Amino acid sequence: MRWRASNRFILAALGVLALSSLGLKAAAGPPRDGLMDLSSSEVDGQLAAVLRAARFTIAEQTFAHRSTLLLATRSDCRLAVRDARDGAAVATAFARDAAETGPVRYLYRGRTYGQPPAFAMRLGRIQAELMDRLGIARQAPVPVALAASPQCGGGDFGLGDVRI
Repeated sequence: MRWRASNRFILAALGVLALSSLGLKAAAGPPRDGLMDLSSSEVDGQLAAVLRAARFTIAEQTFAHRSTLLLATRSDCRLAVRDARDGAAVATAFARDAAETGPVRYLYRGRTYGQPPAFAMRLGRIQAELMDRLGIARQAPVPVALAASPQCGGGDFGLGDVRI
């Protein structure tokens, strides 16, 4: 036996569900992980401080629609470093910007990746948001794109676990 229902009733019910869903999302607000609230200049400042502590000389190359590229030099070692919170959306541009220095690798939470660690970054944001909702303050890990010249070796230069 088929139930009979008015098309208007079904559309009204779907509309109420959609509005309720939007209302709940608005009430919850954006993710409160603190990671995307930071300006890129704050992250750049911390990255530059880590590099200066490792005795690198820093120069900045700015771009209109992506993060600043920090060019670090210490004798024959050259690095290209940048905030990689935008992940895979700008990975091709990162590789192009750092092509003269070397291949780009991504550092996040003490690990090295060949491409932006989208899944690990998402899990990190969920964890930070949950901790914030529980009232536990902690620093959020920031993904870092790093290209190093062959003279630098394979180290992470203190950038492996940057947190803000």
